[in-house]
Amino acid sequence: MRETPQIRFLTSGEVTADERAAAERAVRSALADARGAVTSVEVTLSVVADASLPRPALAQAVVVLDGRRLRAQAAAPRLEEAIGLLRDRLALRASHLRAG
Repeated sequence: MRETPQIRFLTSGEVTADERAAAERAVRSALADARGAVTSVEVTLSVVADASLPRPALAQAVVVLDGRRLRAQAAAPRLEEAIGLLRDRLALRASHLRAG
């Protein structure tokens, strides 16, 4: 996998160390094929303790790749699902940047 800078995390609600590690793996995986220099990565993981919400878990990443800011986010019923969706969306945005 390509080297990326240290990922800065912001968490809110009940986020476990395993979920944080899963998010780090997901972001690194999403950026593995990106061309150019990744100079900054920030990840926000949030879980709202409200059973009435259909998607209380949010995963968001903001990446600076070749001086351009890429942002991806996903909400889901569980944080694990949101992280998986985030990985896919971030990889798609990075590939569009490469193609464009």
